[in-house]
Amino acid sequence: MKTISIIAEYNPFHSGHAYQIREAKKRIGTDSAVMVVMSGCFTQRGEPAILDKWTRTKAALACDVDLVLELPFAYATASAERFARGGVQLLHATGLRSHLVFGSESGSLTQLSRLAELLHEEPDAFKCQLKQFLKQGASFAAARQKAAAQVLDDPDLASQLSLSNNILAVEYLKALRKLPGDRLLPLTIKRAGQAYRDQQWSGDQVHASASAIRQLVSRHLNPAWHPEQQSLTLISLLRKLQGHMPDASLSILLEALHQGPGPLFPESFATAVIGFFRAASDQSTEQIPGMAEGLNRRLMAAAARPEPDNSVTRLASLYQQASSRRFPVSRVSRAAMAAAAGLKTADLACFDEAGGPQYIRVLGFSKKGRHLLKLMRKLADKPLILNASDFLEHGRNQALVRMSELDLIATDLWYLQAGETCGRDIKTRALQL
Repeated sequence: MKTISIIAEYNPFHSGHAYQIREAKKRIGTDSAVMVVMSGCFTQRGEPAILDKWTRTKAALACDVDLVLELPFAYATASAERFARGGVQLLHATGLRSHLVFGSESGSLTQLSRLAELLHEEPDAFKCQLKQFLKQGASFAAARQKAAAQVLDDPDLASQLSLSNNILAVEYLKALRKLPGDRLLPLTIKRAGQAYRDQQWSGDQVHASASAIRQLVSRHLNPAWHPEQQSLTLISLLRKLQGHMPDASLSILLEALHQGPGPLFPESFATAVIGFFRAASDQSTEQIPGMAEGLNRRLMAAAARPEPDNSVTRLASLYQQASSRRFPVSRVSRAAMAAAAGLKTADLACFDEAGGPQYIRVLGFSKKGRHLLKLMRKLADKPLILNASDFLEHGRNQALVRMSELDLIATDLWYLQAGETCGRDIKTRALQL
């Protein structure tokens, strides 16, 4: 039995995700098992997932995924480079040989590999150009793209670094270059449908983006956040989402909207985040990842200022006021969520020194997934965790203890904001389909 590996957020699981799995099975084998490393309760942009990790696991298992593993919080809410590296390291640690499947706007593994080679090697000419563009005030992403265009003498190829899925694809390929052996064989599938970050709902798209789906749900639940839009009834929401989400995933989403827990949105954490920075000091924030170069002071200043009269949501206003060309909103939101969970720069250094993710946390599995787990018990380089209480067996590993603490804190933060109590990780075992 062949294995397909995917790194994803499934926030929520939509038709584009189902398309990726179908296409991967066409190329690799229809009887292949699908193993997914999925973000927990917070995502790479520093935002709460719309649904908790077990509800999203349930949806994935109902939509042809066989095994769901959790990407630790320290990687799930990090830059594209760290997010990709953590996911690839975790898949490698399973000990299983598989095809690492990822979407891209390019669809060309040759193009993406060429970019990955440049960014992995970082020749002196590239470093010099990158430094120059950064000095001119460009964001890191823009400076990197311009430097790549200069060094490769191919602006069209370098422009691929401006697209979200391509950026992650290149980071996956970079991460693979740093690992021994060939356990993971890369395969890219050209993205179809709406752009990854396109939040505007368009029902005529082949595959609506997860961002657009979340915005649509937010309009239904929180019309005050969208004064220019009319609120949607649950029935009208169902009709709009049909065809853009698999039936099983849509049913699970609607059930969560009706019964909870959640859903949550970035604005759900406005009070916690703004309150933190209103009471913070330079000393208390300077050790938080992403706060270098004065971002901590920008956030504290923004938290102390009155909100603009035209602000729609408080948290979006805070992030916009703190952002700049050097500090894009995505970096600001990631740093803010790191602050909320208590993540420190020293933690990241500790995890890097220890070699990345320190355990394989299992969130759910099917019959095929059970077979993969049986193999992993023999081959895995890291301990398997099916329940948070299993962490107690590894108390001598300081990196593992701290990494798991952050995961449990993140889960508790999500559930507390959803109106529930702490300790869900301790109470919940891996789901079995």
